[in-house]
Amino acid sequence: MTSTTKGRPLTGRAMIGLEDLTKRCAVQAHTAVDTLNLEIPEGEIVVLVEPSGCGKTTTMKMINRIIEPTSGRITLDGEDVTSSNPDQLRRRRGYVIQQVGFFPHMTIGENVATVPKLLEWDNKRVAAQVDELLETVNMPPASFRDRYPDQLSGGQRQRVGVARALGTDPAVMLMDEPFGAIGAITRDRLQNEFLHPQEDVRKTIVFITHDIDEAVKLGDRIAILQTDSQIAQYDTPERILTTSANDFVAEFIGKGASLKRLNLSRVADIELTQWPTMQIGTGHAEVLETLRQSHRNALLVLDRAGHPRRWADAGDLQGAQDGVLDQVGIAPESVLESDATLNDALNELIAVRYSVAVVVDSDGVYQGVVDIDQINRSVRALRESAVAESRENTQCGILQSR
Repeated sequence: MTSTTKGRPLTGRAMIGLEDLTKRCAVQAHTAVDTLNLEIPEGEIVVLVEPSGCGKTTTMKMINRIIEPTSGRITLDGEDVTSSNPDQLRRRRGYVIQQVGFFPHMTIGENVATVPKLLEWDNKRVAAQVDELLETVNMPPASFRDRYPDQLSGGQRQRVGVARALGTDPAVMLMDEPFGAIGAITRDRLQNEFLHPQEDVRKTIVFITHDIDEAVKLGDRIAILQTDSQIAQYDTPERILTTSANDFVAEFIGKGASLKRLNLSRVADIELTQWPTMQIGTGHAEVLETLRQSHRNALLVLDRAGHPRRWADAGDLQGAQDGVLDQVGIAPESVLESDATLNDALNELIAVRYSVAVVVDSDGVYQGVVDIDQINRSVRALRESAVAESRENTQCGILQSR
């Protein structure tokens, strides 16, 4: 049976293999990576996470042959590529770094087209690929293709960096803290956008971060590294949060594992609360009566396609003209898609006016709301699940030792 994580199948077939990979720095007489052995399965996101200075970036650069290993082997889809032409090898992989590294004198379209042009694709094919990739990362080509890097925000530059890495549809992507220099709100949004295409294209991705919460949210598997890139634990996020391999892992994760597990659960996994709604164009009397009977302090106004448009309370409605619900109240402060994590929902709920986040589907159509009570219930359920799993693992260990 194929195992799964976060609802995605785990193939188990290795796309990247690191065998006794070692990097010694002769000048400093220092071993940055010491006999690292790791298999990265096809179609999965494997996150390397560690305290600073334990060799994760060195490992990434060796995988991409930016620096050469002192000893050991690197395999790609079963082929030993340790001694292959590094330039040819890199063209088979996408590479995204924190600072992106655009050519500032080239437009966004030209930057995204860099590798396809190196591979001598014809101009028509290159142009079509650039537009498709910009659409994939929510950067409409007509608006962004001809801009320059210094005309984009930090989040936009990171999106384009991902598009450029996907330039030739590589089977493997290497991502070195791509969202590390971006504010928390933008980072959450980019993480969610990053996961969207992965559901369909199933790239093999090696992702570096120092943030365990990001690792839990994005990774199908997580490798927690300690000094010299020694693997302290390599497992699914669920297992790492419930069964730490040693004290180093437990200390690195820290307290609040149940809260971290909110990154493993999606809004779609819980039963949403239904809120009283009214469609734009509804008569004034009907709106007021609906609000009165709902025992809520506000209505959610939807347009004719079911998209949330306004919150309107009794004060807003008293002075409103008949049938003009689109002009009263305030716009929703928090709107989440149903594939957002419960941790995303919790972050949104901290500052919203009506203590609920509005949930929509991928087309923006209203599905329900999520409130803090639902998050609390989920935290309790996750904690109880962790305790039960820990107890079961302990009992299994006792039985095996007999």
